[in-house]
Amino acid sequence: MAERMTGRLGSRLALAFVAVAVLAVALLAVLTLIATGTQVSGLAASQQQDTMNSVAVALGQAYRGADGWEHADLRPAYTVAASVGARLQVLDEHGQVVVPQGFDPSQMMAGMMGGSHMGGGMSGPVGQPMQAAVTVDGARVGTAVLRFPGSGLTAAEQRVRTGLEQTVALGAGLAAVLALAVSWFIARRITRPLVRLTRTVALVESGQHGARSGLASAPGEIGELAVAFDRMAGALEREDSLRQQLLADVAHELRTPITILQAYCEQLADGTEPATPARLASLRDEVLRLGRLVTDLETLAAAEAAGLQMIKAPTDLSVATASVADLLGPAFEAADVELVTRLEPVMVEGDVTRLSQVVTNLLTNALKFSASGGKVTLTTGASDGLARLEVTDEGPGIPEQELPHIFDRFWRGAAGRRAAGSGIGLAVVAELVRAHAGRVHVASEPGRGTRFTVLLPRA
Repeated sequence: MAERMTGRLGSRLALAFVAVAVLAVALLAVLTLIATGTQVSGLAASQQQDTMNSVAVALGQAYRGADGWEHADLRPAYTVAASVGARLQVLDEHGQVVVPQGFDPSQMMAGMMGGSHMGGGMSGPVGQPMQAAVTVDGARVGTAVLRFPGSGLTAAEQRVRTGLEQTVALGAGLAAVLALAVSWFIARRITRPLVRLTRTVALVESGQHGARSGLASAPGEIGELAVAFDRMAGALEREDSLRQQLLADVAHELRTPITILQAYCEQLADGTEPATPARLASLRDEVLRLGRLVTDLETLAAAEAAGLQMIKAPTDLSVATASVADLLGPAFEAADVELVTRLEPVMVEGDVTRLSQVVTNLLTNALKFSASGGKVTLTTGASDGLARLEVTDEGPGIPEQELPHIFDRFWRGAAGRRAAGSGIGLAVVAELVRAHAGRVHVASEPGRGTRFTVLLPRA
C-alpha cells in the first residue's frame, strides 16, 4: 500500500514539475518568437523600402544614360532586386513592360537568384506587388514593380528565423528532460520519508508502540510531521505502560481491603471473632478506602470525558481550604506532621465540592511523602490578579526527570511506587483545576521538599 501511494504521489509530483517547466519554456518561446517576429517584420519593411528606392535610382540613372528605355542598361537595377530575392518588372511611362534590345529579364533574374553569392534567392510564394516611381529631372519616366518574398525575408534571413524556432523547440525539449530528472530527484526526496513514516504508522497500529520514524532531519513540514508523530507514539507508549501499571496498582489497592473484608467477614460468620466496635470500624475504613479509589477513578474519567458536572458560584477559596484542613487535621496529628495554614480570603468562581477535592488530594499527597516530625504549609491568597493556592511539604522531593509526568494519568514515580495509592490523585487535581479555567504547576528540589501551586481566575 505504501509503495502504491508513493508511486502515485511521486508520479504526480514529477508530472507537475515537468508541466510547469514545459509551460514556462513554451511561454518564453512564444514571447520570444512574437518579439523577434515584430522586429523582423519591421526590419523587412524597412529593407523593402530601401530596395525600392535603390532600384528606382538605378533605373533613373540607366534611363538618363541611354536617353530612353530602348538601350538602357537595366542590369544594376535587377542586381539590386535579386540581392534581396525580389522579382523586378520595369514599366515605361505608358505602363508598358520595358524590354531593352538584347536583354532578357527572366533569364537574368534566374541567373542572379541561382547564384550562391546573392545570399539566397526567391524562396516560396511572393507577396503583393509594390511600385516605385522612376523619375528623371523631376519627370516620371516609368515605374519599378517589385515582388518580394511572401515573408518579406530573404532565404538567408528565413533560415535564421527557422533556426531560431528550432533552437527554441530544442530548448523546450531539453528543459522537459531536465525538469523530469530534477522532479524525480525531488519527488524521491519528498516521498522517501513519507514511505518510512507510513510504515512506522502501520507498525504502531499493529501494536508496536516503540516504533519511531526517526525523521527529525526530514525537510520542512515533513520533518515537523515526523517529530509530531514520534511524540504522539511516545505518548501512546507511555499511556499504554501507565495503563498496564494502573491495572497492577488498582488490583493491588483492591486486593488489600478486599482480603481484609473477606477475612473479617468469614470470622464474624463463623463466630470465631466477636463483632466488636473496633473490628467493625476497621471494616468501615476498608470500605471507605475502596470508595475513595472508585470515586477518584470516576472523577478522572468524567473530567477527561468533559462530562464532569460542576455547580459554580462565588466562593471564598480560604474558607473551602480551611474546612479541608480541619477535616484532615487528625490525620496529620496521627502522623506527627505539622500542618501550618496561612489563609487569606480570595474569591473565585468555582464548585466548592470540587475545589475541596483539589485541596484534599494535594494535602493527602503531601502527608503521604512527609516523614514524622515534618511540616506541611497550606497557603491561599491573591497573586498577580489570580487566586493562589499553595501546598508545600518537606518530603524527599521529586527527581527532575519525573516532574514533566507528575500530573499524567496513572503516573507513579520511584517514591510513589513505595507508597500506598493508585497514582491518580494528582491527575484528578490537574483535570479539576483545568475545569475551573486554572492551571497547576509543581516545583521540587530533591531532599528539600515539593511545592504545588494552583492559580485560578478571581471572581
